[in-house]
Amino acid sequence: MLRGHLARANPHCRLFDGQRQSLAIFHGPHAYVSPTWYTTSPAVPTWNYAAVHVYGAPRPIEEEARLSAPVDRLAAVYEAKQLQPWPGVLPPEYRAKMLQGILGFEMEIGRIEGKFKLGQNRSRQDQLGVLARLESSPDPQAQALAALARAQLPPG
Repeated sequence: MLRGHLARANPHCRLFDGQRQSLAIFHGPHAYVSPTWYTTSPAVPTWNYAAVHVYGAPRPIEEEARLSAPVDRLAAVYEAKQLQPWPGVLPPEYRAKMLQGILGFEMEIGRIEGKFKLGQNRSRQDQLGVLARLESSPDPQAQALAALARAQLPPG
């Protein structure tokens, strides 16, 4: 089950009827790969990535009690990482108004498709060349992609 919420003003909310199929896309790290990073040529530029597609029919959750708990959990998870976490205390009227501005949903997952495009089709030398460039990049996405690709690289 996938649970989440959207701003009620988002036009997608009108489609959450529990009948219409929807696609939720979760993208992981991704980065540009230059053909100059390969030892093999000719080669072309590409984009390496990790992504997951989740299919289902989202149903709306509008009851304040059912919407409130997941919103509180979400804030608690991310606030825990802050140096001075927000305590989550709001005046009751303000909290109720804010909750009215979102539409919760739950989507029973009917199908999941995942894909890693990490240069698996390239030679080991090419893969290591790409890894070296991604690891030395100042871009956090490139570094995260390198870590994922290195974890998937067969021993050798």
